[in-house]
Amino acid sequence: MSIPLIIFFLALPVVIALLIALPQRLRMERRARQLLAEHPQAEQTSVYLAFRSAWATGKRIEMDAKIAEMRSSGWTFLRAHEASPLRTISSRGGGVTLQFIRI
Repeated sequence: MSIPLIIFFLALPVVIALLIALPQRLRMERRARQLLAEHPQAEQTSVYLAFRSAWATGKRIEMDAKIAEMRSSGWTFLRAHEASPLRTISSRGGGVTLQFIRI
């Protein structure tokens, strides 16, 4: 097996993950910028969510539950981004910072 073929097979999962995740992230960021442009004076907050699950489905469930909890308090979900590695090192599944605005 040649080196370029090995590199191709190693890079293939990364390329596939980018093709799936990148459009979702771009839509989320576009929506966040649109909301901020519509409501420039809106109150903003961010919440760190430490995941207890190591699996993607469990993380999604935890994230959706937190978004629903904040929605019931009057907050609108804005965007999610990676939390600092220093903050997530103690949690099993990592963590994410969720940003919200209140209109």
